[in-house]
Amino acid sequence: MSLTVAQLLELPSLRRAKVLAGHNSLSRIVTSVSVLEYSTPTETQRKLYDSIEFWGSEIVITGFCHVPYDVDAQCANIRSMAAAGEVGMILYYVGLIMPSVDPRLIKLADELDFVLICMPENEPTLRYSEVIHDVMDAIIRDELNNPTFAMDLLEQMTKAPKSRQTVKTILRITSDRLRASIIITDSEYNILSAAPWPRNQSTPWERLVEPVAHHTGAESFWEIRGEHPLWVYRAEIQPSGDSKMFLIVFSESGKFDPVLWKQAVEGVRLSMSLWGKKHGQSDLSELLRAILQDEPIKMRRLGDLYHIDVEALSDFWILKNLRGENLSQWVGPIKALSAHFASIELCEQYENDILILPVGSRTLRDMNDWAEALVKFCAENAIPVKITRCPMLQRTADVKYAYEINNAYLADAMRVFPLREFFSISEIEFVKECREIAGQGKENLRRYTSLLDPIMAGRDGEDILNTLAVFLLDKNSNITETAASLFVHKNTVKYRLQKASDILGFHVGDIPQSKNLIYALSLRRIMLPSETGSAK
Repeated sequence: MSLTVAQLLELPSLRRAKVLAGHNSLSRIVTSVSVLEYSTPTETQRKLYDSIEFWGSEIVITGFCHVPYDVDAQCANIRSMAAAGEVGMILYYVGLIMPSVDPRLIKLADELDFVLICMPENEPTLRYSEVIHDVMDAIIRDELNNPTFAMDLLEQMTKAPKSRQTVKTILRITSDRLRASIIITDSEYNILSAAPWPRNQSTPWERLVEPVAHHTGAESFWEIRGEHPLWVYRAEIQPSGDSKMFLIVFSESGKFDPVLWKQAVEGVRLSMSLWGKKHGQSDLSELLRAILQDEPIKMRRLGDLYHIDVEALSDFWILKNLRGENLSQWVGPIKALSAHFASIELCEQYENDILILPVGSRTLRDMNDWAEALVKFCAENAIPVKITRCPMLQRTADVKYAYEINNAYLADAMRVFPLREFFSISEIEFVKECREIAGQGKENLRRYTSLLDPIMAGRDGEDILNTLAVFLLDKNSNITETAASLFVHKNTVKYRLQKASDILGFHVGDIPQSKNLIYALSLRRIMLPSETGSAK
């Protein structure tokens, strides 16, 4: 039986700790403990956070030393940890560095089923090392005494965020448990997925797999002698409904316990049946999935099989499903329509969305014509989607990035730009920046929105702000179109823009002077979604 949060609370270093939130998750398994102190939500922190691979089931220790008074930043860190699948957080030095635990943290942790534990308050003698030592010692003892890895793996995969329920995660968890490098191949020993140990190790997979493919012995494990002796373990797995695959493990730490190896094989087989469906089959939907889940080895393998150069993919189109309906019947017609505008390599359904990946270059006019044709087709057939186009892909990782931020910020983009028939990824990125500004605390938000206060102080302030929003956000600074949208004369629009310019001290529309005004108007729409700039 693996260690749960509830069991860890019985350890000597945690007996006096108090559970503040997440009581429903005390049965979750803990596989590691880590320390979080890069908690100021800056651009550097975000880049550092994005570069780290989180695989869930960790419990995090922090004193929020960088943000002891910033509750918004503390909440942002809890959201990030929960989204990455982490189990919970242990708070240190409350009453000394962090004055108190704000009720908002407790409420958020309960909403996310994220365990929030508080060490005894006002105690300067507490040390992180005591909990770290106790927890890791308990985890290692449990692994040695209770080799139930198959069920542990299923438990961890079930609790992981959906975006991480992938073959890559299955292999990473298994690699971490075995402290060994691990790969999955098809029946011909073509590599499908891999996870090195340690994680930053550069592993010559093809060179390692070649002698395994030619090994004809009946044994399931053997030693390869050399500068760094390796124990090689091989097992045939066949997830339900899939073709035969091989699980191959390379250990530099000696032999495995036979029970642990048996558990690992069964855990991978079961997990592949549930979360790696058709992983060994070569079809275009799996190639698209490999791109979106950043599985480069599988991506290259499937690309070669279908003679698709994934590096040549030039842009990415997302038809985001707004109602969760099954859109599979529309994939063929949308691919046929798109073929009139581009050479389409991939057009598949993914998680109920329709995604298109063409090759070759296009002019802006070509892309606009294509987008308008898609909008018209979807409207005529009542297909509930919103289109985002992502031009100029530099690398396949850009596809994953674009899909994830579109999922995260499309709803906000539809509030900021309510009249847009389709979006570009740059508009989604702009809205992401606005949401990040809004998430950095009230003072930072006011730094932008206070720009609107002098306008609102006037008798016609609401009309002027409405005009500014339509002019700058909806109609690309076109006076004629702004007037038509607001059902007023062009001279009225000109008068309102001039009055706003006089109040603000710069000409509305000039860049960069208008940059903060655009942010302010966008933030106003995000924070007050009912005020969408529609004509009255």
